[in-house]
Amino acid sequence: MNRNILFIIAISLLSTVAGVAMFRFSTAQPEFISASVSTDSAPHKSTDSTKPVALNFDNIVLNDLETKPRNLSEWKAPIMIVNFWAPWCPPCRREIPALVDIQKTYQHNMQLIGLSFDTQQNVTAFNDKYPMNYPLLLVQKEATQINKYFGNDSRALPFTAILNEQREIVFQHSGEISKEQLETQIQKLSQKSAVQS
Repeated sequence: MNRNILFIIAISLLSTVAGVAMFRFSTAQPEFISASVSTDSAPHKSTDSTKPVALNFDNIVLNDLETKPRNLSEWKAPIMIVNFWAPWCPPCRREIPALVDIQKTYQHNMQLIGLSFDTQQNVTAFNDKYPMNYPLLLVQKEATQINKYFGNDSRALPFTAILNEQREIVFQHSGEISKEQLETQIQKLSQKSAVQS
């Protein structure tokens, strides 16, 4: 009798665990993982590219929030920051004030682009509530290609890539990024550019 009760309890527990796992899997965003969980214990990874390779933007066409096709080559600023984000991603939302501030401060020689990994409706609703001062482009069926292209092998969100004037990736960061980290990279690139000219 005791063995039967233990068996029933074990089956019930397994069923509960399986149900919770199925629910989490079915409601998870399929293409990405969130790169950080909390500000205290978030796994952040930054990489300075020692041998940057220039990217060709000719074939990268993404829709903006008005569904107008846009090519990344349209933006000519000497420094480009590309930020992968989604409205459902908590660390993405936390870093937006820093990104807005950076765009405002350095707009004369830097352009920030937000690559949004969600539906047009969700991104537009979020942007209406929390306006961003930089272009937002929608990444949908192109997600795998875009991740590969910018070196986001872990498919993490948020993810930030910084490109120089030759459109070489010179810095990558997985996880929430700070204003100070961005300013350090912008100043480094600005100094290199001043030395070369």
